[in-house]
Amino acid sequence: MKRKWISSLLVGIIFLGSVVGPVAAALCPGDFLPWMSAATAEPETGLSTGRDHVVRNGDTLWALSREYHVDLDALLLMNNLDENDLLTVGRTLKIPISTCTVKKGDTLSSLASRYQVSVEALAMANQGKDPYQLEVGDVLIIPGFEADSIAASSTPSRGYSIDLAAFGWPVSGAVTSAYGWRKSGFHHGVDIAQETGAPIKAAADGIVIFSGAKPIYGKTVIISHNDGRETLYAHAQSILVHKNQRVRKGQIIALVGTTGRTTGPHVHFEVKLNGKTVNPLSQLR
Repeated sequence: MKRKWISSLLVGIIFLGSVVGPVAAALCPGDFLPWMSAATAEPETGLSTGRDHVVRNGDTLWALSREYHVDLDALLLMNNLDENDLLTVGRTLKIPISTCTVKKGDTLSSLASRYQVSVEALAMANQGKDPYQLEVGDVLIIPGFEADSIAASSTPSRGYSIDLAAFGWPVSGAVTSAYGWRKSGFHHGVDIAQETGAPIKAAADGIVIFSGAKPIYGKTVIISHNDGRETLYAHAQSILVHKNQRVRKGQIIALVGTTGRTTGPHVHFEVKLNGKTVNPLSQLR
């Protein structure tokens, strides 16, 4: 009798173990968050920053900035280069871009929302990818995610007055190319069409800090203004002011031309605030 009782007890313990065991295991902490629980750690962005590029025959700084859809100034700064430097084949350059790897369920729209860029900019930066057929494992470039790629806000720093005076238009004419991303890369200003030889006027009082030729820009004038902003006027036919000269708002500083890389006579006009370009249309009267 006693032996039967012990056997029954053992069977009961084994049975209870088979029932309670899974329940106990389920209560063990795992790598999940219960529904409605708050995560205590910041979610990973999934971004990788920077990419190496080995210089090939025929590579130029301008061509690389277009290929990778990065700001030319950021590329120069990251590699301690001047825009006139020649590249040697085999040299490794750091490309200032951010990338992400496509995961299951990712779409162009969801990635654009996650990284706070427009769908159009994301598609343009990844023209070799089919935006409707993203594959898990694809590596996508995230345009404008780097601080140096300048998709800047026009909010002034504490050192400036909140109500910055509006600039005057350097020329009157149609805006033929807006500020922002386009197929050739990020466009840091606006192009204003006008006839060759038309006067280009200073947008505000200031002092000329550059007067001369620049690659791509052609004959260029840069003015530093009293509130800390800078304006740039490019592709001029001729320049009528010199470095360190003080100019007044509306003063003729150059004449419209086609120097540098252009497809017709116009003024390429840029505005810098806190060292970064901003949309000139937000600064013009």
